[in-house]
Amino acid sequence: MAMRMTSTTRAVLHVLQEAASRRDATYGLEICRETNLGSGTVYPILTKFERLGLVHTYWEDESDVRGPRRRMYELTAEGSREAQRAAQRVAAPARRLGWAR
Repeated sequence: MAMRMTSTTRAVLHVLQEAASRRDATYGLEICRETNLGSGTVYPILTKFERLGLVHTYWEDESDVRGPRRRMYELTAEGSREAQRAAQRVAAPARRLGWAR
């Protein structure tokens, strides 16, 4: 797929990838906190990811929470591959410049 990504899109994708590495899902407010981005930025990105098949979403089970249910987000297999490609695209120029190994 190799979509073009802004730094904000990469930041959201990174948080989702970190959750996936823990075999966990995350929710929108947590992504906002982790990225220091507002909900008006994060939720449109998550909607785009969902439309592209990069994330799977579901509502938290009511028996697991005390407050309102949260919509949970987790990377799909394609989302994981896209996250890896995005990380490689960012790292390549740094390697060429000698900033990274």
